[in-house]
Amino acid sequence: MRKASVSVRELQQNLRRVLARVERGEVVEVTRRRRPVARLMPLETPVPASGWPDLEARTRSLFGDRLIVPGGSDVVKEDRDER
Repeated sequence: MRKASVSVRELQQNLRRVLARVERGEVVEVTRRRRPVARLMPLETPVPASGWPDLEARTRSLFGDRLIVPGGSDVVKEDRDER
């Protein structure tokens, strides 16, 4: 891990950039009047991003291979035509 130092003022003005550096694995020391006051570091166990649910597989498990007629988009389309 690389170490870097930023002042409180620089952190306030460039928070997004500093956080991007931290996300890339850099440890950033925050200083006030050239004295360290805080340390920003990446989490050791990042939370894995959850994937999108497989809605098609869920639908197949509930309804099998049968077709649902009329489909949802057909119902919406018909309702809009009635107005």
